[in-house]
Formats: sequence, structure tokens, C-alpha cells
Amino acid sequence: MPTHEWTLSHDPHGRDGRRRNRRALLIAVAVPSLIALVALVPALTGEGPPRPGGRTYNAQVDCQVNTVNGAGTVSVNGTIEGDSSRYQVTVEVLDAATRQSIGQQTFDVRDTRTFGGSTPARTPPGPAGIECRITKVV
Repeated sequence: MPTHEWTLSHDPHGRDGRRRNRRALLIAVAVPSLIALVALVPALTGEGPPRPGGRTYNAQVDCQVNTVNGAGTVSVNGTIEGDSSRYQVTVEVLDAATRQSIGQQTFDVRDTRTFGGSTPARTPPGPAGIECRITKVV
């Protein structure tokens, strides 16, 4: 009569096989979840780099030009209010008569409502003066 012998060979579905599969599944779920959590925490707390989209704001800008010997400098002053503590505001300076850009500057606004500075005019403004406009807020 034949005898039946049980071998101790490796069985992937045996006792240790299922434990390894569960461990691999746990790692496959935990690692991406941890990465997503690390990426979302700064975004949810308002920290980190400025994000485009969805934010509301109200911004105003005023510019004055100072011309000396045909070279001009534009002083920019503005305010911004909104639902964020950080903004990047780009202001473009235009010649009022030709509507051509004669200067541009980007301001980093953090934890305040006001921004300002001066930028050189690339060409002297015409007799009609200048206009300023906010071209981008991030």
C-alpha cells in the first residue's frame, strides 16, 4: 500500500503566505496615503507656495511717474484683501496714449494688505501720462 507523506514545501497560500499578502497590501495602501497626507497638510493650513485658482480678492493699484532728463521711474502703491495671507501681484504700467507697456513688476504680498515699490520705465511716458493695471494675481 502506498503511504501518503506530507512534505514541508513552501506553500504560498499556506500559513505564512497570507500574512505576507496582508503585509504587502497594508504597505501598498499606507505609503501612498502618507505621501498624500504630507502633501495636503501645507495646503489645508494655508502654508506653502501660493496656489492659483479659487481664491477671492479685491485689489487696487495706483501709480505715479517721475521723469528726470527723459528717464522715468514709476512708483507703484496698492492694496489687496482676500481669503489668503499670501499673494503675488503683477502690475503692468502702460503709456496712456499708445497703451504700450513701459514697465512691469511683481510683488510678493505676505501677511499684509499693502504692496508697493518703484520700477524703471523702459521708455519715457507720453504727454497723456500712464495707466497701471493688475495683470496677474496668484
